[in-house]
Amino acid sequence: MKFNLIILLILLISCRENKTSPPAAKTNSYYEKAWYYLDHHNKDSAFVFLNKAKTEFAKAKDSLGIAKCLMNMATIQTDYGDYLGSQENAVQAVKLFENIKDTTYLSSNYNLMGTNELNLKNFSESIFYLKQAVKSTNIKEDKEIFRNNLAMSYAKQKQYDSALSIFRDLLKSNSKNALFLDNKAFTEWKKNKDYHAEPEMLLALQIREKEGLILGQNASHSHLSEYFSEKNPELALGHARQMYEAAHKAKSPTDRLEALQKLIDLEDGATSKQYFKVYQKLHDSLETEKNEAKNQFALIRYDSEKNKANFLKAQVENSEQKYHILKQNVALAVLLGVLISAYFWYKRRKKRMEQENLFKIEKTELKYSKKVHDVVANGVYQIMTEVENQPQLDRNTLLDKLETIYEKSRDISYDEALKDSEQNDTQKTTALIESYSSDLTQIFIIGNEESFWENLNSKIKSEIHLILQELLVNMKKHSAAKNVSIRFEKTADRLNILYFDDGIGLPKNDFQYKNGLRNTENRIFSCNGIITFDRETQKGTKIKIEFPLEKNYKYV
Repeated sequence: MKFNLIILLILLISCRENKTSPPAAKTNSYYEKAWYYLDHHNKDSAFVFLNKAKTEFAKAKDSLGIAKCLMNMATIQTDYGDYLGSQENAVQAVKLFENIKDTTYLSSNYNLMGTNELNLKNFSESIFYLKQAVKSTNIKEDKEIFRNNLAMSYAKQKQYDSALSIFRDLLKSNSKNALFLDNKAFTEWKKNKDYHAEPEMLLALQIREKEGLILGQNASHSHLSEYFSEKNPELALGHARQMYEAAHKAKSPTDRLEALQKLIDLEDGATSKQYFKVYQKLHDSLETEKNEAKNQFALIRYDSEKNKANFLKAQVENSEQKYHILKQNVALAVLLGVLISAYFWYKRRKKRMEQENLFKIEKTELKYSKKVHDVVANGVYQIMTEVENQPQLDRNTLLDKLETIYEKSRDISYDEALKDSEQNDTQKTTALIESYSSDLTQIFIIGNEESFWENLNSKIKSEIHLILQELLVNMKKHSAAKNVSIRFEKTADRLNILYFDDGIGLPKNDFQYKNGLRNTENRIFSCNGIITFDRETQKGTKIKIEFPLEKNYKYV
């Protein structure tokens, strides 16, 4: 179904229309530079300058400026297919818009969040955010666009009656609107294959041709090609060819891919094979471009957060502390260099081994990705959290922690067990958990006694610490919790760890594991353990982890 393109197109147009210059008293040259690049379709450079503008707005304590930068950065990430990164920025933006009670941008930001969730196939979340977008605006044109997007989200979830109810209502006052007309007819046909949708769809195409809307024509030909695919393959092929031409004119590679897929299915053998070659080349090119953009966005944000921490330290520290900051920056730069080197080394290794054993490469990729995530990424995030929560953290202590992470990053390519600290298990666990405590988030620890850790082997201890670290990182990034409790229990034949926070909680439907939680679940399963997510909790997140005290786990 040709829905994603139209939603994204409308989203970008909506956000573009909301562009306003900051007040004269708060002129931000980086912000204006970013829009110069956006006007010239240079989104990579625009992202860089939006990130710089965000820092300048933060210095001026301009919350609206910060939120606009975050929303526009999120829009660019969505355009490149970085939906998770986009959602992270959009969530930060919506909190700021809600705090300053700005509805001008809030509705567009909710629309962006709904689009991201739709592309991630989180349909329930998509519908929730799009409903918020509709409620948050009184502008008739915007409300109609958001309702159209909501209807398409219902259709994606096959809730056709809900979708059609919205489309029919929109057409009462917009009977010649090609977008609503085409989507309504196509949805009617998806619900009932006997529905005669051709007249309405052709009328929508005529309107789009008259108005010169190339992307709209592309969408119409896509729907018509699918509609005729079984009824009249020859007509379906004709519309697929016209879709391919429209996609070329619109310079839309994603639409070209979709058109090529239709041509591959509808053309004869020899011609279909030629289209398949073009499809493969274009698909590989787009995937490479998307991955490079995602990596660039991550590095830009990483550098921004690092520079922000350094700036805050420089304001309050003396010359000796400034020297310490320099050493810290060098250490972080070395760590980043190690990670980048490891990444390119791994890519070369992967390419060399693909010809020998594809299965072995996939297994190795999962192994090292898991180590980088658990040992380095979560370790660096923990240190950043401590720096944020404890501004007066002793410099020697911080350097020791950085050195430990550095040493662990060097050991990633080996199968040896990573060096542990000299603290006992109770102290180590307490230090790990308390590093995520702050003025905004209080963490309560229950049952972390020596008796809990007694007679456990080093493997299960290490796995428990990595599991706790992943839970706390997710809490810090996503939950907005104010209170967290972690309870340790030990019976004659079982270890229990009970986690609870009062944050935003887990989605009740269509809950999907991301990489971090999937790694956590694999660790628990490797120790014959069980993890249970309580999604019936009214508020917050409740997780129970159980490990059996089997024979092979009892002795160090």
